[in-house]
Amino acid sequence: MSIFAIADLHLSLSTNKPMDVFGPGWQNYVARLEEAWRGKVKEEDTVLIPGDISWGISMEEALSDLQFIESLPGTKILSKGNHDYWWGTNKKVEDFLSEKGLTSMKVLKNNGFVVENTLVAGTRGWLLPENPESKEADEKIYLREVGRLERSLQDALQKWETDETENGSLRRIAMLHYPPIYDPRRSNGFTDTLEKYGVELCLYGHLHGRGHLKAYNGEKNGVEYRLISADYLRFDPMEI
Repeated sequence: MSIFAIADLHLSLSTNKPMDVFGPGWQNYVARLEEAWRGKVKEEDTVLIPGDISWGISMEEALSDLQFIESLPGTKILSKGNHDYWWGTNKKVEDFLSEKGLTSMKVLKNNGFVVENTLVAGTRGWLLPENPESKEADEKIYLREVGRLERSLQDALQKWETDETENGSLRRIAMLHYPPIYDPRRSNGFTDTLEKYGVELCLYGHLHGRGHLKAYNGEKNGVEYRLISADYLRFDPMEI
């Protein structure tokens, strides 16, 4: 079994939100994504999708996009992005997925998962305090998201500790939508929490086009950070 990751699918199969307006790199992206996904992901694999999944503004409007994801191989772990307006409470999302027979998807929010020998935790994230666009109102959301990341890590660790199977060594992965880091010389609540819980790999999205130049892909205090926006990966899920 393998784990793959890709963020920012920005699907709009039932809405008029063409992504090619953001540049030629998005042309025919759904077909490219499907071809790459089916070429490497198997049914027994897991795919992490940290946010900006569908442009739908309601669950019904997002249904076609979720059905498309359901049709692809593997178990998918989804978390919320800033453009996932369709996303309600965990219970509403989980009930909707169950009602529509979308059984290959799991919801990550204030919880965590153990995938064989891998702990998977995460949260949406938010603007960092160092961001010049961050306002006083953003501080409360930022602190809430840091707390959600910690609760997710704690939940996954608890599940690991109560697992009766022999899992061997534990690998720890976190997935966020917003970048948790820009400058490795600076720390924040996200980086501190990742380090506190021994996370080895942190995956994030949100950045597109010229925004890729702002991304930090590298290591800080034992945590490796990787941008996995779909356009950055050329719509080819990254194997972890």
